[in-house]
Amino acid sequence: MLPSDISTDSIQRVLGQLRAAADMASSGAMGSVGGAGAAQRLSESAGTNSGLDFGSILKSAVEQVSDAQQVATVKQQEFQLGESNMSLEEVMISLQKANLAFQGMIQVRNRLVEALSLIHISEPTRRTP
Repeated sequence: MLPSDISTDSIQRVLGQLRAAADMASSGAMGSVGGAGAAQRLSESAGTNSGLDFGSILKSAVEQVSDAQQVATVKQQEFQLGESNMSLEEVMISLQKANLAFQGMIQVRNRLVEALSLIHISEPTRRTP
């Protein structure tokens, strides 16, 4: 039983948005600087069902955030050691991309925790004999 302000349709819509975000992240649309149309594409594809399970989408997103952080760290170290012709701008952009990806992952986690707490609150307590 769901609370009155949450319907099955709204849950399916959120799952569709998560799938669309994962698809865009894997294609690089969300990670590019100046991707102003990313939110528009996400809202347009919110109703699609790609057949992927939520666990694999979440795992892929976490791996992409980790990869972005590792790339940023390597670029930062190369710049600090003067080992390559890496510009400060390139390092800063890479660090900002990693930070944005991490902040986005935190927001997803917060929303999942909130949704699970709502589901937990709405379920009647089950007692085992």
